[in-house]
Amino acid sequence: MDFNRVLIILLLLLFYLPIFSALIDSWLIDPYYSHGFLVPIISAFFIWRKRNLLRYSDRDFNYGVVILALGLFFYGIGIFYRSLFVSAVSFIVVLSGLTLCFCGRDVLHEFMFPICFLIFMIPLPFTDYVSFHMQSFTAACTTSILRLMGIPATNVASQILLENVFFVIGEPCSGLRTMIALLTLSAVFVYVVEGHPNRKIVLFLSVFPVAVVANILRVTSILLIANYYGKESAMQFFHDFSSLFLFLLAFAFLILIGKCLGCSNLRNI
Repeated sequence: MDFNRVLIILLLLLFYLPIFSALIDSWLIDPYYSHGFLVPIISAFFIWRKRNLLRYSDRDFNYGVVILALGLFFYGIGIFYRSLFVSAVSFIVVLSGLTLCFCGRDVLHEFMFPICFLIFMIPLPFTDYVSFHMQSFTAACTTSILRLMGIPATNVASQILLENVFFVIGEPCSGLRTMIALLTLSAVFVYVVEGHPNRKIVLFLSVFPVAVVANILRVTSILLIANYYGKESAMQFFHDFSSLFLFLLAFAFLILIGKCLGCSNLRNI
């Protein structure tokens, strides 16, 4: 790597230092993105695996400058409107532009996944809005299942009332946290397995229904235990244990879907 590349990388890191600092703060306090620390490490690993490509330069300077300018424009918009999401996304665009400038389209194509994977470290600006609606949806579906099982249950918004137990489906039980974590993990899984691109897209998109169903089953199981054995029994050990168990079960189901789609063998990365 020549001196000019090193200098530009250092300037880029210095330029985005306030954004990186804000991201780290969000990873520390936002429960939806506590996995954010792992994302750049995973991205760097995949780039390191193909580091030899950086030795070959087939520059596409004109297109690279256009993308670089677009990224810097987004950075300015994010700073002006104080939007961490837009400012952080601009880093992905700028990184793509620099790769195109110095290494060309072929290298950018090879590095497209590790660069775009960085999107999973950036907190979405509308998680509270989505979580609110997922809470109500989860409560309504859980109530319907309990009624089908013959258990009297009443649902009002995100609240569920059994005969002697009252529950509020809070943000941790909305399923959004599981969905975001599953999307991040599944993106890596889809990248490292072989398969037709269309089938891999279907596999990735299947995260959404799988995460929703897994969370509804989790909440339903908690309320079943509460109904038969009391609220304390459900909320002490099983509440926390079920979260990890259902997450692993959901990912196992995604692997099964991958096998059904012919996306199970690991490819050379």
